[in-house]
Amino acid sequence: MQPEHGIAENFEQYDDEKEFRRLVRAVCFSKKHFLYFACCNQVPKQNELIANVKKELKGKKIKVVKFKKRITDLLAELQKRKFDAECEAVFVQGLEYSISSDGKGNENVLIYNLNISRDSFKKYFKCPLFLWLPEYALVKITRHAPDFFSVRSGTFYFSSTAEKVTEQIFQSFTSSWTETSSLPIAEKLKKIETLESLLAEYQGLHQEKRNKQTEARLLNELANFLDSISEYRKAIDYYEQSLAISREIGDRSGEGGSLNNLGLTYRSLGEYRKAIEYHEQSLNISREMGNRLSEGNGLINLGNSYFSLGEYRKAIEYHEQSLVIAREIGDRLGEGSSLGSLGIAYDSLGEYRKAIEYHEQYLAISREIGDRSGEGGSLNNLGIAYHRLGEYRKAIEYHEQYLAISREIGDRSGEGGSLTNLGIAYNSLGEKEKACSLWNEAVKILEAIESPHANFARRNIENHCKSKIS
Repeated sequence: MQPEHGIAENFEQYDDEKEFRRLVRAVCFSKKHFLYFACCNQVPKQNELIANVKKELKGKKIKVVKFKKRITDLLAELQKRKFDAECEAVFVQGLEYSISSDGKGNENVLIYNLNISRDSFKKYFKCPLFLWLPEYALVKITRHAPDFFSVRSGTFYFSSTAEKVTEQIFQSFTSSWTETSSLPIAEKLKKIETLESLLAEYQGLHQEKRNKQTEARLLNELANFLDSISEYRKAIDYYEQSLAISREIGDRSGEGGSLNNLGLTYRSLGEYRKAIEYHEQSLNISREMGNRLSEGNGLINLGNSYFSLGEYRKAIEYHEQSLVIAREIGDRLGEGSSLGSLGIAYDSLGEYRKAIEYHEQYLAISREIGDRSGEGGSLNNLGIAYHRLGEYRKAIEYHEQYLAISREIGDRSGEGGSLTNLGIAYNSLGEKEKACSLWNEAVKILEAIESPHANFARRNIENHCKSKIS
């Protein structure tokens, strides 16, 4: 086969059927190592095309390798896999995770390694190798790994429709944080995989075919799911990308939302002053736009951050303001959150009976509206309040219910926290062995997600347990 020269400048006009026939012939007649590129922006379409090739060439032994995370050396990664000696073709997908689409800089480790190892592929592969790539990734390879690209024997171009990708993106959005946080962990992980795939597809389109606001929303949605499984640093990276896009296009609502989410995530990491900075910026935007719902949520989040700093009276002021707004506009979720936050603040001031009243109101609202995360939080806080009153058995009942919900919705931070509090309650009952076992389990979970609360569970072990952390 004669090598091609250059790449298609407008491959949306290519005939998919003709390109498919060409690809099938390449698989059939390439009896030794050849390098091919298959340019297709949409991963579902790649999957469909590959399935059709395998169906048409039923007797052919075709191996499909899918990378789902960043790699730096394709040849080294493929060498780790043991291919059958009779393998007649290898299809590779997922290289877009290793090739950025932001257009910044020329250096990329994967592309660099492709260029320097171009002559080594034929030593390892005795069959054709097909690299499936979105358009932007193929362009980067042609520009920054020209020697590798020059040894190809063919390139196949399949049409891509920006409208179809956008439709899939909007279908993937959840309606609220409550819906996101209430999903079981398995569904969250599956959702993250889907969103990452859609992001790679969308960013594979030409800049002029991408809607910036849609891209910002997609980044924010992915960050929300990562935050819900306590992947805070990854979430921050996506929130910051979403914030940058919103500011670029002048989307004040999107900007405020990203600022608020960054504040929440930094608070989860224990960086409270940084959280306050973000929440204040978000609150200013909400008031500027006259968005009462966002204003109420911003007041709650500011109050929670001040509470984390030990400024309880200041926290109560913010929560009372947010409660007034929530009731004024009929925001039941906001009302519940305000009540729960007020309960926590009064608990910290030693007014436990008053705290219980607020937590019980929050629990009732959470169950009424199906807010599983809020239900778990209110159960935990009721357990804490009853513990402070010396009613340890009642505290344990609430903490066990919270633990069950945390595990059900995949809230690793909540799981670690409930185990820590259960340990405290059992320790107060004199059941030290059980308490230490619970604290050990809590430390492992909280350390795995880099939670600052791991230190609290660890101190309990050091102060009350004979054996150290196992």
